[in-house]
Amino acid sequence: MGVVEETRRVLQDFPAPELREIRGALSSIDRRLESMDKRLDSQDKRLDTIEDANRARHEGIIQRLEQIQQSFAFDKRISNLEDDKRRSA
Repeated sequence: MGVVEETRRVLQDFPAPELREIRGALSSIDRRLESMDKRLDSQDKRLDTIEDANRARHEGIIQRLEQIQQSFAFDKRISNLEDDKRRSA
């Protein structure tokens, strides 16, 4: 048996099985990471939907508060009260 054949046999007997085992473990890890990526993408989409809904609700609340503020016209009423107070003093 020559040196080349002996070296080839040693490589096939020891590192090759270990490399196959490592390759299998890496493939398993890769599949799990892909699965987790898909779940995270799904969660991101759900959170985006919730965020959009909350943003719309927030804008609606702000608009309603502005309408209420305008309907009460606090600034104008305060100015009128101040003017009446100055006139009566």
